[in-house]
Amino acid sequence: MSKLFYKAMIEDIQNDKCTDAELEALLDAFEYTVKKMAPTLARKSWYAMEDYATSKQRGIDRFNLTLERKDVLGQEQWHGAFEYGSKKLKIIGTLEK
Repeated sequence: MSKLFYKAMIEDIQNDKCTDAELEALLDAFEYTVKKMAPTLARKSWYAMEDYATSKQRGIDRFNLTLERKDVLGQEQWHGAFEYGSKKLKIIGTLEK
């Protein structure tokens, strides 16, 4: 089964100065990006949120995302870090069926 149909589960969040609206939009972007990256062989990648279709409308177009796939005790985890100026959001997530 393709990992595109899996659900991204958020395990941990560290928010530094992001608004509630930005937090919601960034979590959606994290889930979308993890699902797109999961079927590839990439271990680490970088994304500019300005390249995402709805990012300007949602106010996250100036953020950048670094996404890394890690094996932690036999479990595949996704570590994401969004940054824009002094605003930072770190997310750890997994994919579930």
